[in-house]
Amino acid sequence: MSAYDRATTKLAARTEYEALRTRRPELFVNPPGAAFEILLDRADQQRASDEMSRVAVAAGLPESTGDIGVVYRDAYFSLVRDAVRFANGRLGTYIRIVPASASGGAAVLPLLADGRVVLLHHFRHADRDWHWEFPRGFGDPGEDGPGTAARELQEELGVHVVDFTYLGAVSPDTGLRVGVDHLYLARIGTTQLTERPAQGARAEGIDAYLAVPQAEFRAMVADRRISDAYTLSAYALAMAQGLLEAAKG
Repeated sequence: MSAYDRATTKLAARTEYEALRTRRPELFVNPPGAAFEILLDRADQQRASDEMSRVAVAAGLPESTGDIGVVYRDAYFSLVRDAVRFANGRLGTYIRIVPASASGGAAVLPLLADGRVVLLHHFRHADRDWHWEFPRGFGDPGEDGPGTAARELQEELGVHVVDFTYLGAVSPDTGLRVGVDHLYLARIGTTQLTERPAQGARAEGIDAYLAVPQAEFRAMVADRRISDAYTLSAYALAMAQGLLEAAKG
């Protein structure tokens, strides 16, 4: 990359950063006692960036590893690298993921009228593996939690539900990702569920549905056949709130 292109890239990252600060000022607050202070002064930012670039190059990494700002953005999230002052006074950078939707995504525990729980067999690109999990997805900008939940049920399970019970919020990864996603329980009729996923769901990596009695679902959790964090969180919240059957014996 030429010096001109490098400078242009750095400027674009910082310009996007300032735009994000304007749209989402709550993401740049330094509360009393914060262990990592976000540096907003340009001179401090530059010192932090220079230090991290020096460390990166010494470790065989690209100089751009120290760049400050929105270093990547798409329709779903931004990858943000902040300049920070650590608790020991050292300057450096800290990276975080900021979803495009400020309201967060949603996951839904589908509960059939006969008490069975519905799971999706979903291939996930990130770890290149199949998972049994509940419907879930990113929120669209301007969409609220119930709206996201309803859309994900329609897209992934092929059912239309407007009756949701709110279970609570979950922070998927407080060490990396900003914000929370919202968890719901949806009661659906047994006749609404199709035998096989529709073409749209299959295109998203869903190849099967599984409706299991709650005792079998608990066994799947206990046997570690379910590892999806959203599914386990929704299950824990629903159990704690008395919305699912208690284990017998």
